[in-house]
Amino acid sequence: MPDNTKQPGEYDAVLGGKNPPPVDGVVLGGLEGAKRSFASSDENYRVLALSQLINHRQEGWDLVIQALKDPSQQVQLAAYKLLRDISELKVKQAILEFNPYRFFECVYTIELNKYYDAAIAIHPDGKTLVCCDASDSSYEQSQRDGSIVGGTYLDFKKWDLKTGKSIPTINKTFATRIKEYPEHLTFSSDAQTLAIVGFQHDKTIRTEIWNLNTEQLSHVISGQPLWESGRSNTITAIALSSDGKLLASGNKTGNIIVWDLENKQNIDITEGHLQRITSVAINADTKILASASYDKPIKIWDLRTGREIYTLLGEDTFDYNSNRVLLAISPNGKTLITSDHHMPRLIRIWDLTIGKEIHKLFLNADPLRCLTFSADGKIFVTCSSDINIWNLQTQELLAELPHDATRTSVAISADGQTIVSYVGKLIQVWRVP
Repeated sequence: MPDNTKQPGEYDAVLGGKNPPPVDGVVLGGLEGAKRSFASSDENYRVLALSQLINHRQEGWDLVIQALKDPSQQVQLAAYKLLRDISELKVKQAILEFNPYRFFECVYTIELNKYYDAAIAIHPDGKTLVCCDASDSSYEQSQRDGSIVGGTYLDFKKWDLKTGKSIPTINKTFATRIKEYPEHLTFSSDAQTLAIVGFQHDKTIRTEIWNLNTEQLSHVISGQPLWESGRSNTITAIALSSDGKLLASGNKTGNIIVWDLENKQNIDITEGHLQRITSVAINADTKILASASYDKPIKIWDLRTGREIYTLLGEDTFDYNSNRVLLAISPNGKTLITSDHHMPRLIRIWDLTIGKEIHKLFLNADPLRCLTFSADGKIFVTCSSDINIWNLQTQELLAELPHDATRTSVAISADGQTIVSYVGKLIQVWRVP
């Protein structure tokens, strides 16, 4: 009787041989096997192949990069997740050319205390989310002269951006001297400085600057009355420079003040606008400030002198002077984006090196509530009831993240991989899951 103990059985795999395995079959082991699986018409096999190809470095990476253009979105997404943390130059370039925003989802939600506006920011290291919002308490103290000193407590919170897990803070609450809830609350984009604006019990305007490294009050601007000679000094717009060293504020009468918080000096810009300031934006590197007002023109100012550089005029014959309600300057200081508050609502893109409008985007949306650039300036984000993500260079709408309520604040991580929005009393964190 012949010895068949070394012969393959019915379900044994045979290595070698003259006949190639079927294209749609799963071949285990080695680069060639992964390549064969990647050539399958079954997207599930192609996804499995990617996890093997990524381990074969250069040649394997080339195929995973190729998968970013696969007909299957499932394969594209799997390839993106495998490549996004690789620092190789060709991989980084492929990721830059890929649009991950169409795969963004809300990965977790954080509920805050109250339905007030909140300030949110992402630390430049991309690891920490910070927020400041209203607490449930306030305080008042009677002074010997009969006056009252008091204010509002604000909650300061931190979370691990990746997991949403709460991070302990030095001081959970900030005891401000601002009566009721602040009218303006904003972070610098580096998440290190917080500006709070409101009014005190003596009906004077108060601006507080908090250092978030120490969680201590670092600067106070106060004493200006809410009303003066029959005119309102109420602050209607504020902006911090990205490094938190400059603060710009505009008021109801059309005046603008820029504070050098590092040297504790200010530049008054008192001419150019005749009505309420609707928005201000600063670029500290190029030393410019942009302002918009109900008197319609947009002004560009030199921060070193306080003088106007030019007034921006649109490139069309219809009502280009409609009120601009939002402004944002790109990180390199070369581009300004403005929103128009009329129908059809417009986003205008301006070249600040020549003071000219270069593009316009028509929106079918509610009035915009927030507008911001990514750290590299390659994308910008607009918010109304939806979050719209735009490519600045091509003006392409990269993604639309829907919601049923109007957002009032948005932040983008430095690597562009995460977007955080505030709506109602909810913080929502968006990224590729």
